[in-house]
Amino acid sequence: MAEQEIFDLTIIGGGTTGLFAAYYGTMRKMKVKVIESQAQFGGKVMQFFPEKLIYDIGGFPAVFGETLVKQMIEQANRHQPVMINNEWIESIEQSGDLFILIAANGAKHFTKTILLATGSGTFHTKRTNEWQSLPFPEFRKQVATNLMDRDKYEDKNVIIVSDNKTGVGWALYLKDKATSVIVINSSNQFHHVKEADLEQLLESNVQVYFNSELTDLDVDDQQLKAVNITTENKINLRLKAEEMLTFHGLELQATPLNQWGGIETSIGRIV
Repeated sequence: MAEQEIFDLTIIGGGTTGLFAAYYGTMRKMKVKVIESQAQFGGKVMQFFPEKLIYDIGGFPAVFGETLVKQMIEQANRHQPVMINNEWIESIEQSGDLFILIAANGAKHFTKTILLATGSGTFHTKRTNEWQSLPFPEFRKQVATNLMDRDKYEDKNVIIVSDNKTGVGWALYLKDKATSVIVINSSNQFHHVKEADLEQLLESNVQVYFNSELTDLDVDDQQLKAVNITTENKINLRLKAEEMLTFHGLELQATPLNQWGGIETSIGRIV
């Protein structure tokens, strides 16, 4: 693709709103590009609700978040827009009748019209403190931070590394689907968890290690085989594992509306 290829419409944000806008634009014969900063499309539904039922979508009395995202991606791709992920737009310039979107990696996108579907920004999932010191960096990059593709955990030995209510929710969802679920918590508590959920977790077949540190990974050809942990009693354990999820809170990367120029905001929102 030539760098100066010009699009009729460029959508910043590949969540559910941006995906439907891409479908509608291409249906109307527009040349459309979608730019998403995350590795996956689907936005906050993808990040926070894939395993949960959503009840306020027109035409669906109830639909799982994962199902909704996958169907919207399929719909968006029907007329083949250009779909780009892992790209953060840092600034926007105007040249005559065109806008030039400049990404953090230096890429430039030329468009006649921009549609903002970014919300307040994008959320990055935090990892446990020892995460960067573990081996197999390429494997670590693809360790899940949400429950998209949740069927892959069925009949598997699953490790959840989390000190947050999100990890508790994952464990409760998977406890009757996976062969085993083990939660490794570096703290002595789960942050923001409801007492009823914690009680249900501790009374379930899920094994929970508090004040424990993930110390090593056993990975063969990008497939997890086991993890090593050190417990609060300084005991070293090797735990069989086939799948892993991790969540230690969120960090917001705010949409740089003030750097994009010509956009009036109030309390972080477009006026």
